[in-house]
Amino acid sequence: MTTIAQAGQSQYTLTPDGKMLSIFIPVEFKRRGGRKMIVAPDDGISPVRCYRDESLIQAVARAWKWRKMLDRKEVLSLSEIAAQEKIGSTYIYRIFDLSLLAPDIVQAILDGTQPPGLSLREFAKGIPLAWEEQREKFGFKAV
Repeated sequence: MTTIAQAGQSQYTLTPDGKMLSIFIPVEFKRRGGRKMIVAPDDGISPVRCYRDESLIQAVARAWKWRKMLDRKEVLSLSEIAAQEKIGSTYIYRIFDLSLLAPDIVQAILDGTQPPGLSLREFAKGIPLAWEEQREKFGFKAV
């Protein structure tokens, strides 16, 4: 077989008689929103795919709801929100940090154009306060 094109790690090969084309694309298996997905490499050939992670979107929405409750003085603390919502305070504190995300990151999450493999689990490891650091840590292009 003769390699006729190579982009990134993807390869396209053609048999000597020209009758068969083989395509090799390395992929990764990742969990997103509790589901297993096949993630193709970003080699400039693969089309950009949108994947709306509903659990991540819901978590961002909750974080903003809780921030507004605090800003409006409807509640005095996150512990009070935990009691009202009947949710563990540990979860509230973890999710609340999503309200600190850069606006372009929030928009990408809502549009489903966040980097492949980015999930709520990645944000649970800690969110930097500086938006540039967030973009770098979570794989977003600088604005």
